[in-house]
Amino acid sequence: MILAIDIGGTHYKLGLVDAAGGIHQLRTGSTDRTGGADWMIARLNREAKELLEQAPAGVRACGIGFGGPVDFAAQRILSSTHVAGWNEIDLPGMLKAELGLPAVVENDANAGALGELRFGAGQGCRHLVYLTISTGIGGGIIIDGSLYRGAKGQAGERGHLPVLPGGPRCDCGNQGCLEALASGKSIGRRAEEACAARPERGSALLALAAGAALSAETVFAAAGQGDPLALELVDETCRYLGLGLAMVVNTLSPELIVLGGGVSRAGEALLAPLRQHTAAYTMPAHRELIRVEQARHPDEAVLLGAAALARTWVV
Repeated sequence: MILAIDIGGTHYKLGLVDAAGGIHQLRTGSTDRTGGADWMIARLNREAKELLEQAPAGVRACGIGFGGPVDFAAQRILSSTHVAGWNEIDLPGMLKAELGLPAVVENDANAGALGELRFGAGQGCRHLVYLTISTGIGGGIIIDGSLYRGAKGQAGERGHLPVLPGGPRCDCGNQGCLEALASGKSIGRRAEEACAARPERGSALLALAAGAALSAETVFAAAGQGDPLALELVDETCRYLGLGLAMVVNTLSPELIVLGGGVSRAGEALLAPLRQHTAAYTMPAHRELIRVEQARHPDEAVLLGAAALARTWVV
C-alpha cells in the first residue's frame, strides 16, 4: 500500500493506493490559500497520520503530486503560482521526518500522466500527452513509455504556451498564456467580463450562477442549454486549447491526448469542439491520427500516478 497525496491550488487529496490502482480511504479538502504552505503541511501531517493508523495493510512509501514546478532530481518543490510559501521546500524530507515513510514528489501533471498511463485511458500507449485543466493548466509527456521531464525537469508546462500575444496576464507573469485563457479560473473570469460588458446577453449565465461567481461549470451548463454567450465562450476556450494541443501534436505526434482535471468533466461538450479546433491547426499528416479523450480518472489520476512513482523510485 502507498500513501498518495495530491496538492492543488483549490483542493487537496490523500488516499491509500494498492498495487492494482484501487484507492482506499480517500480524503479531500479545500486548499486554504491564505494559510500558504505552512497550513497545508500541517494539514497533510495530521490527516496522513490518521490514514496510516487506519491502514488495512502496511504502507511502504509516500508519493506526492504537487501543483507547481518541482525539481525532481533534487526532490524539492520550487514554487507555486497559486499559493504562497512553497519556494524551495523539501516536502519529501519533511513528511519522511514526520511520518517515517520514504517519500517522492513530482509535478501533479506529470503524476497525472503516469496515473492515466498505468491505470487509465493511456493503458497500452507508448506515446501520450496528458493535459490537466483545473485551477491552472499543466501537462505531462510520455515518450516510449517513460515520463519525459526535459533538461531541467520542467518539460510539459503547456499551460504556459503563449497562444495570444498581449493577452491577459498569467499568474506566471507572462501574458497570453494558455492557462490565462482556458483554465477553469480563466473561463470563469472571461464569463464575468463578457456578462459585465453586455448584461443582456449574460442573463442565462447569471441566472444559473444564482448569485455565485461564474465558473467553468456554469459556462458549460449554460452551453448545454443552448445559451449563445456560453456557446461562444466554450468555442473560444476550445480554440485556445486547440492551438496549444496542435503545437504538441505537430512537435511530438503522440498516439493519444488525455484531458484530466475538473474542466474535463464537461465531457463531449468540451471534447467535440476541441477536436475540431485541434485538427484545424494541426498538420494534415497528423489529423487522422489525433485522439483526444477524457481521462478515465479525471479526479484521481494524480493520486494514482504519485503512487506508481513511489513504487518505482522509493519502494
